[in-house]
Amino acid sequence: MRRWVRLSLLGLSLLFFLLLTQDTRSIRQDILPSDLASLSLEGVDRILVLAPHCDDETLGPGGLIAAAKREGKEVRVVVASNGDGYLFATIEDFRKLYPRTQDYIHLGTVRQQESLAALSKLGVSAENVIFLSYPDRGTPSLWTTYWSASNPYRSPYNGANKSPYPLTYNPESYYAGEDYLADLVTIIEDYRPDLVIYPHPDDIHPDHWGLNAFTRLALTEVSHKEPAYLHKQLTYLVHRPDFPVVRGLKPAEALVPPPALYAIYPNWYRWDLTAKDETLKGEAVLAYRSQLPLLRGFMGSFVRANELFAPVSTPDLPRAAAGDSLDPSTWQDAANQPIAPIQLDPIRDYFMRNDLPASDLSALYAARAGDALEGCAQVRVHASEDIPYTFQLKALTETSIVPYTARSQKPKPVEGKATLNKNYICFQVSLLDLGNPWAVYLNAETQSPDANLPFDQTAWQMVSVK
Repeated sequence: MRRWVRLSLLGLSLLFFLLLTQDTRSIRQDILPSDLASLSLEGVDRILVLAPHCDDETLGPGGLIAAAKREGKEVRVVVASNGDGYLFATIEDFRKLYPRTQDYIHLGTVRQQESLAALSKLGVSAENVIFLSYPDRGTPSLWTTYWSASNPYRSPYNGANKSPYPLTYNPESYYAGEDYLADLVTIIEDYRPDLVIYPHPDDIHPDHWGLNAFTRLALTEVSHKEPAYLHKQLTYLVHRPDFPVVRGLKPAEALVPPPALYAIYPNWYRWDLTAKDETLKGEAVLAYRSQLPLLRGFMGSFVRANELFAPVSTPDLPRAAAGDSLDPSTWQDAANQPIAPIQLDPIRDYFMRNDLPASDLSALYAARAGDALEGCAQVRVHASEDIPYTFQLKALTETSIVPYTARSQKPKPVEGKATLNKNYICFQVSLLDLGNPWAVYLNAETQSPDANLPFDQTAWQMVSVK
């Protein structure tokens, strides 16, 4: 049975990524590095880099790390997962079609050492590398389902519900969202970085967008407790089928943002690498020997003349003074100005979303109407009764984090009902029921009507409630 389950999961994973083939026929392709603002580290003394797996810290900001260390800045790196769930690498490394628990743990240990070797080349010493050792490919489950340490997640790879690795920041932490968040909060409070670099929210890998969600939540909580603590936030992208736009080892070429993302958010930064830093980054990539047999071409794609970073912004929750609660195009504030989306989402970026436009999300709206929070998601055409639409929220109160879910199909008794209206799907919830939050973190998601798999989701967006 275990073999059948593993092969089924493998097949579904392959099918999922094959379905994500991009369709960029209507999206601008001629993005130039000169279109992007140049990033400066002036005024930055302490940098915190967060990586979902061993190697992401090198692929994303490796060149920036090398330059920062050369300039005498402090750099600390946090690796969230040891990447022990990469089935293909485990099969390749151990020549076993059905790896055992010990094989996955061995791979995770190897990858930790590879990170230490790679970061050493970039100038970061071992004492400035933190391994959280949370479960590979389990971050979304910790975020949405296994929040409490009294009901922890169990990894299907290493078989544990807490880290089995000697190199672990907090060996007492369970595979649970509240422990993950607490570890990040403690690290941020202890180190107090001036600049925090972490994954982009539109990275399609679940551990990447999951780490983004946890990190932003941790930073928001720390800033709420300490308003005088000031820091900058930047995000980096690794996994999208349309990124890098040109694949392979091409060190003379530059990275540019994916056209679909640039079309909705063009304010990216570029970090230009010196020839020396580009060489150091290339050497650091080669330190990941366990990954190279299968991913050499992909990993080499990040050894370029520059790196890319996107800024982070937190809007205030607007107050709606007029408009139909089921039609955000009619929402207006007290000055009779239209209320803009809090989050845009790229459209037509994959062929499946082009062919099922009722599943293709384009925007997420939220506003306060009296004592209620109203939210709407927009799709390209009229929403379909056959497609499941879901909203997920985390309301931040002075004493707790209150989860809330609204669904268009079969909501549970504790969940809200999402209503379809033209090309919008909307919900409403009392702010009192959410605990009178000072901030709300939310997103929207659609599922394929046939395969019941996640089809499209907006990035999680934080809004301040005032």
